[in-house]
Amino acid sequence: MAISIGELLGRAQSDAAFLAQLSANPLGTAQAAGLQVTSADLKALLRIPGATDAELVEVLQQRLAHARASSGCGLCGD
Repeated sequence: MAISIGELLGRAQSDAAFLAQLSANPLGTAQAAGLQVTSADLKALLRIPGATDAELVEVLQQRLAHARASSGCGLCGD
C-alpha cells in the first residue's frame, strides 16, 4: 500500500513509536511504510512546483554535485 509524504508525516505526528523509528532510520522506515514520492512531491519540496521533469533532474544533479564537492565523505566518488 502506497502512502504519501503527508500521510507519513501525519502518522509520525500521531504515533510516537513510529516517530522514533522514523528518526532512527528515516529511509528504511519510509520505504517499509510504503512511501511513494512523485516528481510533483519533489518539485514541491524543492520549491520549484512549476518546473518540468527535466528541470527537476537538473536541480537534483546540481544539488548532488554541490553536496559531493562539499562533503568530502569518501562515499560519493571523491
